[in-house]
Amino acid sequence: MAALYPIVLFLHSLTRWVVVLGAIWLIVAALSSLGRTSSVETSPVRVPWRVYMGGLHLQFLLGVILLLVSPLALAAWADLGAAMKVRPMRFFAIEHTTMMVVAIVVAQMGAVRARKARDAAGAARTTLTFAGLSLVVILVAIPWPFLGQIARPLLRAW
Repeated sequence: MAALYPIVLFLHSLTRWVVVLGAIWLIVAALSSLGRTSSVETSPVRVPWRVYMGGLHLQFLLGVILLLVSPLALAAWADLGAAMKVRPMRFFAIEHTTMMVVAIVVAQMGAVRARKARDAAGAARTTLTFAGLSLVVILVAIPWPFLGQIARPLLRAW
């Protein structure tokens, strides 16, 4: 399991950029299709939604694996009460995990609602709301390099 950790950590770090760039592409596509009256089947947000959701689901899977193999997460699960007093342990075991699950749920709701929209403009409005909200939650939950105790590099390498 120890050999798996750096590989999964690198992939999780790399996939972060797929998710962020996918969200930006999705939002730009939604902005470009706000005035369209075409059907939802030809909406320009369909492909970006798939890329964004695929990236999110892969990121979630890698994150769950990290929760099972990361030394930090394993230490936190061993004594959760003590871990709540240590900022990095609490952040990665509880805060980061919870916020990312919320972001995925919000994005999934948006993807379903956008697919069920009556036209491309409705899909675009739904996309802007849900993709925008999920991206904000994701950006808040990422351990950016400037965040002190919980800071992590922009890309982890093994």
